[in-house]
Amino acid sequence: MKKIYIVDDDRNIVESMTIALESVGHKIAAQYDEENVVNNILNFAPDLIILDVMFPENEGAGFEMARAIKEDARTSKIPILMLSAVNAKGSYAGTFSNKDRDDSWLPVQDFVEKPINPKDLIAKVRRLTE
Repeated sequence: MKKIYIVDDDRNIVESMTIALESVGHKIAAQYDEENVVNNILNFAPDLIILDVMFPENEGAGFEMARAIKEDARTSKIPILMLSAVNAKGSYAGTFSNKDRDDSWLPVQDFVEKPINPKDLIAKVRRLTE
């Protein structure tokens, strides 16, 4: 069993990911905003973070949270799976993907578009938490 922390403002997405991941024995905690994310992660001590890109108040909040998580020595080793509908919705002029990952701009271990098939989500989580 792995502990997974989900940060996403879409409660339906959180619920569907929670159902899928709990079905294979993972323990899930979630938050729906960007408030105190590093402290909340520290309190839960997850093996993996699933992080959305866009939040209503700040379209780049996911990037900012990913950088804050990686800059804090206490959370920097926790892998991040970034999940977003940005490319599917065309919110940005360009697109971004796994090729855009780097230690400063997009410090995540993997990037996928929503919606993600539950089997694919479980496989990604398994790979990132091995």
